[in-house]
Amino acid sequence: MKNKITKIAIFGGSFDPPHFGHIDIVNNLERYFDRVIVMPSYISPFKQDSQGDTARYTLCKKVFASQNTEVSRYEIAKKGVSYSVDTAAYLAKRIQGQLYWVIGSEEINRLTEWRDIDRLKTLVTFYVVKRPNYELDENALKSLKKRKIKIKLAPFTGLDISSTEAKIDIAFGKPNKYLPSVVYEAIAKKGMFNPYGKYVQALYRYGLNARRIRHTYGTAVRGMELAKLYGASVNDAVIACILHDIAKTVDPKDYEKKVDFSHFPEDTVHAPIGGYIAKREFDVSDEIEHAIRIHSTGDEDMSVLDEIVYLSDKSERGRSYKTLDYVRYLCEVDRALAMHYALNEINSLEWAEDNEFSLRAINYYEHLCHGKEYPVMPEHKPPEVSPTEKDVKKEQPKEKQAKKIKEFVPSGDEIKDIATVAAGELSLHKARNVDIVSLNGKTIVADYFVIASASSSTAVKALMGYVEDKLTKQFGINPTKRDVNTEWIALDYGGVIIHIFTDKMREFYNIERLWSDGKNIERYED
Repeated sequence: MKNKITKIAIFGGSFDPPHFGHIDIVNNLERYFDRVIVMPSYISPFKQDSQGDTARYTLCKKVFASQNTEVSRYEIAKKGVSYSVDTAAYLAKRIQGQLYWVIGSEEINRLTEWRDIDRLKTLVTFYVVKRPNYELDENALKSLKKRKIKIKLAPFTGLDISSTEAKIDIAFGKPNKYLPSVVYEAIAKKGMFNPYGKYVQALYRYGLNARRIRHTYGTAVRGMELAKLYGASVNDAVIACILHDIAKTVDPKDYEKKVDFSHFPEDTVHAPIGGYIAKREFDVSDEIEHAIRIHSTGDEDMSVLDEIVYLSDKSERGRSYKTLDYVRYLCEVDRALAMHYALNEINSLEWAEDNEFSLRAINYYEHLCHGKEYPVMPEHKPPEVSPTEKDVKKEQPKEKQAKKIKEFVPSGDEIKDIATVAAGELSLHKARNVDIVSLNGKTIVADYFVIASASSSTAVKALMGYVEDKLTKQFGINPTKRDVNTEWIALDYGGVIIHIFTDKMREFYNIERLWSDGKNIERYED
């Protein structure tokens, strides 16, 4: 009988910060491998959006270390740029066994660009973990096979969690969704992993209201998504998106001698002034300043960063217009067509009709998209022409008319009523351990959490439907944002955020403990 070959998984990354998505991958790797090596990478001290290496290594030790998993200091101690081929060669000399290099499915298309891939392929098998929203490219897999690059697909899918989004949430004071308690406590005590906090604080100094802050948050998250999709600097995109509306409330007269906005329509002068403020206060790059400057109007020959900020502003989920879903779809499939479509919609606004920036932008993308056709969005039905209000009244008795969906604006006791009604609906449909958490000024994001458990992911989705339907019928409101995962759904109603977990995921996250002061949690009882 041959000796069993030891299988070793190498899981590298910045872990900046380590989050539940990383933990989920490591837990799964432990099921399929004899040994797991977590390899935090060295990050230059000049990279301003990262934490110190010692702090990251210490947290990784606390989060990942177990009987079957070790956290290696090799790349951190080595310093400088760490290439996978060098790390794999180092481990191959010191460890007996078969090495598997763990990568996400988004890396498949650029794997051949890795340094010295022909040597690396002799040292490791690439273990591909599927990521939500990143479909495996079958043609790329075939091409890798031809080059004798060994690929093994993991029998599990990673969670849709991003370190950058966690840092955006920290900056905006959002409830913790992604970080284990030991990491979140380090943030609270030491101010770690908050590279964007200073930019968000500036928004408040410049007088942006809660609604504009919510829009900015959505734009920053969207900017992160598009930067990853388009291969641009995620950090630059997030900074530009956070600062894009910083001048929304300033008096343009105060900047007449400092900024030339003579060619900008009145509704858009905040853009060039915002670029000026970003440069003056934070010394942002010329590229970020320019992206902020033209985010309202567009222009010809826009950079990828310019396009990301423009499209993020127009396609963040908090927006409300008929073609939002289609614009978001175009962003995913063809950036130029997305720009062309969005610019033409903006051009229908009165201020844009004769604006030189907008006209130049439209002409530029007309040329760029010449010969292209707009694709049909899968399973997308064009919006039906709504009957007039007069026709509706004719067709339906007054008591049968549906309540108009309105944007939820938190006000007084209505917030608590919404939380209580949501809790009641969850309890009615057999949700478990329904809690109402009064946040009482602990965060600007909401006044109440409603937290409930369900027996399965199917039950989680069903409960979401019951709650949305109940709140729409009783209060005439829809959630401003939905975060949907197979085992956790969050519905954001402004003053109330509703969390529905599977039993296992609720225990895993334990968000009640993070927000409890011992007196502010009420168990809902029928």
